[in-house]
This record gives sequence, structure tokens and C-alpha cells, in this order.
Amino acid sequence: MFAKKYKFLVFLVLLSLSFLVSCISQPLYYNEKTDERLLREQSRIMVLPFRDYKFNEGNNSGNLARSMFENALKKMRFCIVPFEKSSFMFPEDREEAFSITSDWVVENAKNLGVDFVLFGQVYDYSREKGSTSFLYIFSWSDTDCIVGISAKLISCSTGDVLWSGSFSSKSYTFHDAAWESVYSLVKTIKFQTVKRKKK
Repeated sequence: MFAKKYKFLVFLVLLSLSFLVSCISQPLYYNEKTDERLLREQSRIMVLPFRDYKFNEGNNSGNLARSMFENALKKMRFCIVPFEKSSFMFPEDREEAFSITSDWVVENAKNLGVDFVLFGQVYDYSREKGSTSFLYIFSWSDTDCIVGISAKLISCSTGDVLWSGSFSSKSYTFHDAAWESVYSLVKTIKFQTVKRKKK
């Protein structure tokens, strides 16, 4: 009897923990024949700097988003070329750096040295006071961190937008909320897997 009660208690605890990270929205995304043109193991992708939420605050949210996109894409075995290895000198004026267009990507494709670039902005990076309850019996006040990210994947050869998406998530830390948003977006990118020849 004690073992059953113990297992039930563990189940309730795990169930409550599953609500610690929650999404505010469903991923909104668009794919334009990405699965025909994006070869996961061969197409070289560079993640460019993301625009910070409220640029003048210097919250570094753009760097966090860029770093997490690189890690998430690597985790899914995409071919990532680190931005630091690019021979292209990115403008020092960060406001100008984020005025990226398809024409800009095509014009700088040679210096970037990749097939596709991914970039975007953090459109929400804020805290929200709320409360958490356990089985509607116990409740306590807490603060949620909210991170909203939008991004797009552009072909360096044509300037076509192959994929774009946006997602907002909240958790107890900015790091966890950002990772939830980034990973949810990366999972919506369609791709083609290279078939390996049998030896």
C-alpha cells in the first residue's frame, strides 16, 4: 500500500514539474520547398547576430538567441559554420547590422562563404509576475521569464526565404525560455537527408 502511495506521489510531482516550462504560443512557421533544397549534412549554414530585445537596454538577448540556434542546429546534425570564422567584417553599428535583406545576403554571399544564413530578432524578453499551484491546494507567487524569437533562413545564391518562424515561451529562467523557443522553431525546419552509399 505504501509503495502505491509513493508512486502516486512521484507521479503528481512529475506532473507538476511538467508545467514549469510552458509555451505562450504555437510555433508559426513557413517552409518554401526547404526539404528539396536544404541538405542537412552538406548545406552550410551560418547563424548571424540576432537583434536584441529593446536594443538600447544591452540585455544581450540577441547573442543568447544566436548561440542557442547554433547549438540546436548542431544537435540536429546540420552543417554549421561559426559566424566567427567568416571573413566578412560585420558592421560595428548593430542597428545597421540588423537591416539585413535578401539582396544584402546575395551581395555578401562570397564573403560569408556559406549556402544559407539564419538570422532574426528577439521580440520579447521580459518578466511576468504570476502564481503556481499544486493540485489547486498549494500555491505560491513567482516570476516567469518570457522569450519571444522570430527568425528566417535565406539562400545565399538566390536570396529566397526558405523558412521563417516565430515562437514565444516562458519559464523560470531566460535561458530555459529561450531554449524552448529556439528548439521549437528548429524542429519546424524541413530538410533532406543525404543518402549514404553502401560500401
